[in-house]
Amino acid sequence: MKATGAETDPMRDDTPLPGLDRIRDLVRRYEPDAVPEHDLRDGRWQAAVALVLAPSDAGPELAMIRRVERSGDPWSGDMALPGGKREPGDPDLATTAVRETREEVGLALGPPIGRLDDHRGRRRAGLVATYVFALNERPAMTPHPDEVADALWVPVATLLDPANAVSYHLDGHGDFPGVTVDGRVVWGLTHRTLQAFVEVLGRRLPLPD
Repeated sequence: MKATGAETDPMRDDTPLPGLDRIRDLVRRYEPDAVPEHDLRDGRWQAAVALVLAPSDAGPELAMIRRVERSGDPWSGDMALPGGKREPGDPDLATTAVRETREEVGLALGPPIGRLDDHRGRRRAGLVATYVFALNERPAMTPHPDEVADALWVPVATLLDPANAVSYHLDGHGDFPGVTVDGRVVWGLTHRTLQAFVEVLGRRLPLPD
């Protein structure tokens, strides 16, 4: 596995990044391509992630985790958003996102401000729902040692910086677009989720060369 540098995406929008209040408004108005709860079929695996935003001097930031390293886990050590599989006691997928975030990084979340498009499973019938949350301040996070190696707040501007765009090579599967965060590469489903988020803001993640 390796990452390589990138040039600036010519389609990149250089307009100023909206502030958190504007982001709240854009997310609330967005109509996602999402499966209603009553249409979820028995046997379909379900999961949810939380895209948690908070203000900072560097502009809006979002919460990310680095998964613990596990032998045999293809996503071992990867960067991700807090989240996980729905449990039988979760009345809906928003509850799953809230519960998993509390368990993984100790953040207590209220209701989401909106939802992004669902990601459908490519090999098995299922989906990952993404809920967006906005906090009034940036709290400290406490990673669960069994699940999370590190938790950090990442400026949204970091994701949009073309200097951080890379191509991530996964042996046997080819190259994927990615972005470097804290010395690690965000790729795959998490990268697609972040792309969906910045598109709601009228932006695009820069592409690797």
